[in-house]
Amino acid sequence: MLPTDWLMRLVKSPEAAVAIPEQHWPLMVRLLRKHQLLARYGHWFRQAGVFEQLPHYAQHHLRNAEILASKQQHQVVFEAAELVSLLAPLGVCPVFLKGAAYSLAFEASVGSGRTYSDIDVLVPKEQITAVEQRLALHGYYGEAMTAYDQHYYRRWTHEIPPIRHHSRGTVLDIHHNLIPPISGRAPDMAVFLQQLVQSPQGFQVLALPAMTLHSLVHLLFNEEFKHGFRDLTDLHLLFGQFRQADDWQQLLQLAQQTGFLFELFLACRYCKQLLGTSFPEFFLDELAAQQRNQLHQALLDFIFLRVLCPRHPVTDGWQHRLADQLSWLRGHWLKMPLSVLLWHTAVKSSRAVMMAVLGKSYFEPERR
Repeated sequence: MLPTDWLMRLVKSPEAAVAIPEQHWPLMVRLLRKHQLLARYGHWFRQAGVFEQLPHYAQHHLRNAEILASKQQHQVVFEAAELVSLLAPLGVCPVFLKGAAYSLAFEASVGSGRTYSDIDVLVPKEQITAVEQRLALHGYYGEAMTAYDQHYYRRWTHEIPPIRHHSRGTVLDIHHNLIPPISGRAPDMAVFLQQLVQSPQGFQVLALPAMTLHSLVHLLFNEEFKHGFRDLTDLHLLFGQFRQADDWQQLLQLAQQTGFLFELFLACRYCKQLLGTSFPEFFLDELAAQQRNQLHQALLDFIFLRVLCPRHPVTDGWQHRLADQLSWLRGHWLKMPLSVLLWHTAVKSSRAVMMAVLGKSYFEPERR
């Protein structure tokens, strides 16, 4: 069994780690580090009672990752409280999304060992300018980018450009929708804002069905899958939190209401095929009608079964690289109408050519 196969098997059976040949562990550690999953797997191995039976090399890297993840777990609570306090005078209570939400809402399961590079929050679109200005007064500044990129973010996407705290380095992604409105698929946020709950610490997050739907939509609308395997394990763990038939019905209803039934079908298909995720039969039967024609489905399977599996340059083949190119095209096609896509591609391509000729420093703001 290859190291990549072992990593997928361990999601369901972490106790099988004791059977992994010792020579596989260096590559497995590299794979886990690339996908930001060392701490999560370390947590699974401890739960399974096999951590101490692993090679010392593996224990060393897993333990170090757990220390960093624990520090980040405490930091995200501090950052969330700080953000809530800063935005309170505006009457804005941010909704935490994705990695931060998993840590705040499900610290002992989905959030355990989950690491991330930024904190994603959702605020009302009509107040996003006031939020940005308020945060700028308290040390959150946007990073240098071109005028075109600023225009692209603010006109076409569902968020403003990322902002970073001047001393702590905390990066915030502030959203007003879950996917770009220019895509024509952006949901009515009033539907999601009816799905809010409080985390154990009192922060606003999406309820489990809405959190799961957002997670899978965000993944399947991507054009890049740098951490695709990590995000798939997020979904596996979120699905594992569903306890009652009513939870699954709410997920189906929300997906139908917001137009994401097909994305829900795909997420379940690849969780089941790659990670062995379990789903109720009635739930899968409801989704079966979403399967596309044979050729279309075969193309999607070719893409997602490669971009969502454990990846590393030393294990990738030509099929993985082709899947990357196809996923890049598909992701941009989903996010933009053809006219915007062609213009965006032309601008970015011409800039890449000019940077290759003139050098990156020519475009840096301080050189203008």
